[in-house]
Amino acid sequence: MKSRLKQPLRGAPSRAAPTPASASDIEALLAKLQELPTGATATQLAVALGGTIHGRELGVTLRKLVEQGRVLEVRPGRYQVSGTGGEFSVILEDAEGDTGGVLAKFPDGRVLPVNPNYLIGAGPGDVVQAMVGEDELVLITRILRRSGREVVGTVNFKPGGMVLVCDNRREGELPVLGTFSGFSNAYQAGKRVVGTVEVDPTGAAGVHLTRILSDESPEVADFRYVCLVHDLPGQFPKEVTDQAAAYQDSFPLGNREDLRQKLVYTIDPATAKDFDDAISLEQDGQGRWILGVHIADVSHYVTQHSPLDQEAAQRATSCYLINRVIPMLPENLSNGLCSLVPHRDRYCLSAFLTLDKNLKLIDTRLAETLINSRHRLTYEEALDVLEGRAGTEKWPADLLAVVKQTGDVAQGLRRAREKSGALNLFSVEHRFQLDVNGVPSGIAHETTDISHQLIEECMLLANRAVASWLEKHKTPCVYRIHEEPDAERIKLFAHLLEVYGLDSSRIQNRFGLQKMLFDLAKEPPAARLVLNLLCLRSFKKAVYSIDNIGHYALAFESYCHFTSPIRRYPDLLVHRLVKCTLRLKGYHDTEQRRGYLDALARQSSNLEQRAENAERDLHARKATRYLAARIGEEFAGVITGATPGGLSVQLTETGMDGFVPLRELKDDFYNYDAERFALVGKRSGRVLGIGEELTVLVASADIERSDVVLGLVSRQPLTRRIQADGESTRFTAGKKNEPRQPARKEPPKRQEHDSKHAARLAKQQAKREERKERRLERLAKEKRKSR
Repeated sequence: MKSRLKQPLRGAPSRAAPTPASASDIEALLAKLQELPTGATATQLAVALGGTIHGRELGVTLRKLVEQGRVLEVRPGRYQVSGTGGEFSVILEDAEGDTGGVLAKFPDGRVLPVNPNYLIGAGPGDVVQAMVGEDELVLITRILRRSGREVVGTVNFKPGGMVLVCDNRREGELPVLGTFSGFSNAYQAGKRVVGTVEVDPTGAAGVHLTRILSDESPEVADFRYVCLVHDLPGQFPKEVTDQAAAYQDSFPLGNREDLRQKLVYTIDPATAKDFDDAISLEQDGQGRWILGVHIADVSHYVTQHSPLDQEAAQRATSCYLINRVIPMLPENLSNGLCSLVPHRDRYCLSAFLTLDKNLKLIDTRLAETLINSRHRLTYEEALDVLEGRAGTEKWPADLLAVVKQTGDVAQGLRRAREKSGALNLFSVEHRFQLDVNGVPSGIAHETTDISHQLIEECMLLANRAVASWLEKHKTPCVYRIHEEPDAERIKLFAHLLEVYGLDSSRIQNRFGLQKMLFDLAKEPPAARLVLNLLCLRSFKKAVYSIDNIGHYALAFESYCHFTSPIRRYPDLLVHRLVKCTLRLKGYHDTEQRRGYLDALARQSSNLEQRAENAERDLHARKATRYLAARIGEEFAGVITGATPGGLSVQLTETGMDGFVPLRELKDDFYNYDAERFALVGKRSGRVLGIGEELTVLVASADIERSDVVLGLVSRQPLTRRIQADGESTRFTAGKKNEPRQPARKEPPKRQEHDSKHAARLAKQQAKREERKERRLERLAKEKRKSR
């Protein structure tokens, strides 16, 4: 495709970096936060403070207070004054004498020993977030500053001296310590530099610069960069791999239930290696369905407080970095003895879920089992079976029958969840194909289909059933909870819907919001995707907790994670609690103390967030590489936001946001309309707002900052070539400077269909515009009345 770019565009207009609030405003913030026993989000704080601190200033202020240890981020996005919720910012130091160990120094001067089983990789000199257990031992929930850890960032010069502005926002700015001879003039603006953190006895941190981030192949550079920024774990310690290697590939039956003659099978992605779960389905003599959900028995190998257990707790989750995995467990367990590969005996913890004719759960039974998976299907193969496509006759008749029956049961379970008010958001996953050098060569777009829903519904039911089973037996549980969204966030989302042209009056309750999400399916795909994303942003993040408040989005009263112990530590904890309740040998001393489970739940939430941030940053970096090779090419995009400086546009092909600077909108003079979250043309009155599809070109791409600057080509969406390869739909851009192929002539019937479809879309767009104008008029009237 021929490049339309005549000269490079400049980036987004530079803005002065926001500074923390004044001392008096900070004291007011701390006082207000002290009044809120469960803490508050930034949005709630802004409202509580009456707008005296808000936006970027509030964000910077909170980050600074977290760095100082005066405020803690107790859950992702929720803040609390240190000490008010049972968590403190403490400094770790060596214990004196021959006892060894690590001590925690509290802000009030107390010094308590740290439980050695829950250090999560922290050591003397580190600043950590911690709780005190029932036995007066300290339990670490998050490492705030790790002395000796490497960080990466850019050098900046300030009146007080040189500082390293860390790429991980949690690290903030660190003063540069010592000399840095040998680097000459290498510290140019934007140059990525690596340094080693040093924490002094007061908890203050600085950094010794060690090297410039080397120019390596994209494959190595991107992976190392993300690992450095997010402090991801490296190789397993020798004592951990030695313990894992000691287990034999042998599976005696013992006291387990023998399910090796049952039709048990797995459905997973084509590239998967760690198979956590398998399923079975049969009917009893009364015609009731018995759904078997068979989960890898990781707790058989990872025993409490062992080196394997401590390392798994320190990682908390596997981290999936496109074509690499940083696993929670060593490979010979995660991809070997614990993985439910076909035609091999494997240990499982199985949930047998009995459903009546209306698919209502009437009984849950849990047991240690021995299985031998008969078949391994990919999602694509399962979809072929469910849709009755040609080629499925290669599978045995009994497998075809049970997959279709399980698919029917799963859809019935899904309808029942929706009837209860469950919220199913629409999303598209972008998967990069990388060449041998780690450069993206293509992108696959994947959405959830009925094969994914089959497994999803079975796992959701098992997770819900196990949580309820533990409650019934009065056993503590590490729940997966999801709080209701803040009223302010829902109000903002409602306003965005109104601006787009949809009636938002009904979304104040769960069922109204559910109906709105169903209705969004009628909108153009790009707008539907963006509005679903904005809805998701209005929600709080699901976290782990020992206090059950239910799961808002799933509409479950009780819910936990049970089905993925190979890659999630809370699932492993739940397995141990189940076995303890079943009074199985070796599990009578399973940790059930509230303080310990609370600390592990918080720790797992924090480390899950770290992994998600790393995965997101690597995707953004790869997307920027992809676009950097396509400067001047056109892409379809949709507006996701607007500021006085320009437009945020998500590219349909990569799922990444780019920025269109205001000065590049040359057809008019545009002003920012805060009421509409849009730019409005001064002469034409044109509105560039959320959900509008555009054609843009790539003007520049900064790989180090993952920033993409776009130019506006047209206010009409770009029609891109779509190639169906049988596995997924791939949107393939033309190569640079390659002329677009002439349009293929369609048969008359197809042309007639397309013209009717275009007319229908135009009619729908006109109706939306009309609804939008009416609602904007109503909003304006309401605003005048309020004045």
